[in-house]
Amino acid sequence: MVVCLLRVEKLLAILDTNLRTRKSPVPSLTVTSFKKGPKIWNLKPVKKFFFEKSLKWVPRNDVAVFIPCSAWKPYPYSQSHKYGYLKALRPALEKIDLFVVSEPMGIVPYCYSDEYPVDSYEYDPYDFFIGKLRNPLVRRSLEVFIDRLAMWIKKYHNKYEKRILILPKSWHLKVFKKALRKLATPQDQYIVIAITGRASNSVEEMQKQLQNVGLY
Repeated sequence: MVVCLLRVEKLLAILDTNLRTRKSPVPSLTVTSFKKGPKIWNLKPVKKFFFEKSLKWVPRNDVAVFIPCSAWKPYPYSQSHKYGYLKALRPALEKIDLFVVSEPMGIVPYCYSDEYPVDSYEYDPYDFFIGKLRNPLVRRSLEVFIDRLAMWIKKYHNKYEKRILILPKSWHLKVFKKALRKLATPQDQYIVIAITGRASNSVEEMQKQLQNVGLY
């Protein structure tokens, strides 16, 4: 049985307050060098979460929405989530399955946002991925990332009638599309919501597009 710690009711309560709490990452789940990049994917907590929780997810709704992870943990308290993605998605939170695209967690059902190890890692893509792909250690990490996403997508793609990506085109959207190409899954089966600038400054922009695709 899948047990989720963060229910929609609690998530809405978080959005209704100005409280922001932050949990520091644990050293063992913090990537501080290129050498540590490939290793984190095989750490027991990371693999256990992906294979025993993420890949055992039981869909609850017909719509899947994917948003990026955040440096601030837990996700709901970060500026980009609390004042951006979640604010834009609020009218639909009870009728969507919300996921986070994360390195190194893969795909995170949002209800696990405040659970270890999801609330305790640090793997900055700007420091260890973006613009660094000539490094063989980075390419190795990217291969694992793409493989994990592809594994999840292969299992759950047909479980949803509508799939929406609200991912930064600078990184997470590119990686997600690489996983789709690996599976030969048509990209037009995913609706891409484009934003310009920070998520917290793009709420109206997201809302208009989400309304246009019939999310609410």
